[in-house]
Amino acid sequence: MRSRIPLLFVLLTAACARETDNPFANSGSTTAPPADAEIAFLSVPSGGAARDLFSADESGSPITRLTACNREGRPCDVLETAFSPERARLMLRRRTQDTNSDGRLSAADGESLVFTDLSRGTEQILVEGTQHVSGVDWGPAGSRVVYSALGEGNREDMFVMDPNGSNADRLTATADIDERRPRIDPTGSVAIYERIEGSGKGRIFLFLSQTGQQPITQGGEGTERLTGTPYTVGGDADPDYAPDGRTIVFRRLTSTGNGGLGNWDLMTVKPDGTDLRVVAGGPGYRGAADWGPLGIVFTETDGTGQVRVVVIGNDGTRRTPVTAVAASLLQYPRWLP
Repeated sequence: MRSRIPLLFVLLTAACARETDNPFANSGSTTAPPADAEIAFLSVPSGGAARDLFSADESGSPITRLTACNREGRPCDVLETAFSPERARLMLRRRTQDTNSDGRLSAADGESLVFTDLSRGTEQILVEGTQHVSGVDWGPAGSRVVYSALGEGNREDMFVMDPNGSNADRLTATADIDERRPRIDPTGSVAIYERIEGSGKGRIFLFLSQTGQQPITQGGEGTERLTGTPYTVGGDADPDYAPDGRTIVFRRLTSTGNGGLGNWDLMTVKPDGTDLRVVAGGPGYRGAADWGPLGIVFTETDGTGQVRVVVIGNDGTRRTPVTAVAASLLQYPRWLP
């Protein structure tokens, strides 16, 4: 991994710049990521209140704004992205309507799944916000999309469909279990996901088929609930595969507090449940990680409201220099295909 300027430092500089091409200024179009862009991330544009999608190369520059959420007075808040293999098309998990007319976008307004073609500037809502889409991934072959949303018994189930929304199928249907946050393996044949049974703690599971699902992790110690979330201390969440499919990264809630965010360790494990390791630990909130050829990227937030982008090597070493800025400036980084 070659030396690079901390991404957050570049973002802070770009946000404060006065050039007319400031990517954080208001914009009215969508743009495909440049060929040399390597990381996509969410940020609140200058003067905005909702998140949009941006990209940068591994040095953190140049910054390119890919979406313009609030154009023409339409409310919009991007929550998560999943890119197609050719990366001009993507799925956006998004809040798109102030359904309760309280003047802001929140979880009460729901989370939809939106297909977007950045090159053409077109989009289509595939799953309505009332389904509260909680996770999405686009398969490596480009033909199938897997996501989690409300299903049986008003609990979260997993679904699969074509990128245009056709040939949809329910993968799970359990009235007392949440199956959420799926990720497809590099071969496109199996998936991993987060499973919460009843009111228990989350574990990472392997999805082989509708009748074949296996636990990978057993969770850690703890019983305290993290207020306002589905998580219990010791619970595991947000898995992702290494590029070779031989290891899985996920995060584990180790304690509550930290401004209501909780303290999370980042861990790796083999698909058979062996070789469990902490690769980023200690006090602090660590968001969902994404594993790419250049390492593991994630955000890290402390109790002061500061956020850092962190890239570590596959074994947790070679941690990049970090720069702390306002928490709204950078969220949910993901490697581009």
